Amino acid sequence: MLKKNKSEETLAELIRNARKEKGLSARKLANLLNLSHTEINNIESGYRVKPSIIVLKGIEQYLGIPFSKTAKLAGYSKETIKYGEEEIIVSYEMYDKKIKEFKEQIRYAENIIEIKRHIAMDTEEYFKDIHNYLKNQKNIDKKLLDKADSIERFLSEIQRKYENIYKEK
Repeated sequence: MLKKNKSEETLAELIRNARKEKGLSARKLANLLNLSHTEINNIESGYRVKPSIIVLKGIEQYLGIPFSKTAKLAGYSKETIKYGEEEIIVSYEMYDKKIKEFKEQIRYAENIIEIKRHIAMDTEEYFKDIHNYLKNQKNIDKKLLDKADSIERFLSEIQRKYENIYKEK
C-alpha cells in the first residue's frame, strides 16, 4: 500500500491528525471552536469540505495549522486567503472576548432579573397586608377595593412571570 506524502494530505486528514497530535478529542475541539462535535466529525471525515473562514481561523489558533494552508485545501481563492491572513476582522481572540463579554452580560441580566423578582415578591407580600386591611374595613369605597383587587392580581401576575423566567434559566 502506498503512503501519501504530507503534501497530498487532505484537509480532513490534516485536521484530524493535528487534533490527535495535540491530544484533543473531537468534542474538546468542537467546544473550543463553538461547534457541535458532529460538525468536527463532518470536517474530519471529508463531508464538510469547505469549513467557514472563522472555523479555519480557530483551527489555526487551536491546532497550529496555518490558515493559508487549510484555506487552500478547502478551496478558497487567493484573495480570500489573503483577506483571511491580513485583513480579517474576526479572530478567535476577538471571538473568545465577545463570547466572554456576552456571558458577562447574561450574568448581569440574570442578576437584574433576580433583584426585580425579589422586589416583586416583597411588593406582593406587603400589598397583601394592605389589601387585607382594606377588605376588612367597613364602609370602604367599592372603587378603591376594586382597584386594590386589580393591583393584587397585577402583582401576582408579575410574580408568576418572574418565576417562569427564573425556571427557564
